[in-house]
Amino acid sequence: MKKNRELNFDIKQVRSFLEVLNENSFTRASRRLKVGQATISHHIALLEKAFGVKLINRTARDVSATGEGTIFRAFCEKLLKSVESLAADLGRGAAAGAVRIAASTVPAGYILPRICASLAEKFPAMTFRLEVTDSREAVEMVKEGRADIGIVGKEYKNPLLEYTPVCRDEIVLVGAGRFPARVAVKDLTGMPFIIREAGSGTRRNYEEALSRHGITPSALQAVLECTSMEGIKEAVAAGLGVSFMSRLAVSREVRMKMLKIIEIKGLAIPRYFYFVHPASRTLSAPAGLILKSLLELQKKSGDGRERTSRTERPREK
Repeated sequence: MKKNRELNFDIKQVRSFLEVLNENSFTRASRRLKVGQATISHHIALLEKAFGVKLINRTARDVSATGEGTIFRAFCEKLLKSVESLAADLGRGAAAGAVRIAASTVPAGYILPRICASLAEKFPAMTFRLEVTDSREAVEMVKEGRADIGIVGKEYKNPLLEYTPVCRDEIVLVGAGRFPARVAVKDLTGMPFIIREAGSGTRRNYEEALSRHGITPSALQAVLECTSMEGIKEAVAAGLGVSFMSRLAVSREVRMKMLKIIEIKGLAIPRYFYFVHPASRTLSAPAGLILKSLLELQKKSGDGRERTSRTERPREK
């Protein structure tokens, strides 16, 4: 090779060169790379021209590397490994940084921990700041820029925000031993209730469901209003009253028979948790990975609802 020759070649040419030698055939290499045989031949010719040496011996029955080709082959194999390593490093680097999350109680306690743990294992440079609040405040934090994303139990109308349903849940009536296993809707007004704070997505969901059966929020006998999920569980377990709670949040206590789900004849309250972010802002890499993980979790649970925006979301009944 002449000194001071300007080297000019690309990764596609390198892949073609290696595939021809690996397959011992121009034809099989073209099939493997899904390009025309003429393209493969052109790539090899450009490489040989760039280096000013013959890299491949061609015969009717065989294809082999020349002495120079053997040297170049070793270089190309190292080069591709370096390129793959670079791509992986850049991918990890893109996910670096902190993401500020505002989440309501249930997703903060029962959905996000395993999502964050999985992402932290894959992307050690990725960190999280989680603010636990009610759904309405979480949405406000996203809208005002105090949080990058939110995970909430209720959509609050705003043209500047985009919502994506990411997890299905159900709101159920929970009680302790002294309460019956099954009640009618009309019986609810005679039961002592432990309720969530006014901004809670859970509370808004069950109040809307009850209103369709003619029961207003004031008709329930509230004996305690509590902002703490654990506080509500303890109060219910102690027999103070019943409460509408997330099935996700009480599944462990129900299995352990600390609490029980009280069936309400003719009333079911399904709901979704939503990923919310500013509609006009592109998601950061960490935020995008959280959304992707949530959607994968939804897919595993067998739920098929598609992405919606504030203008495309399903009509509320």
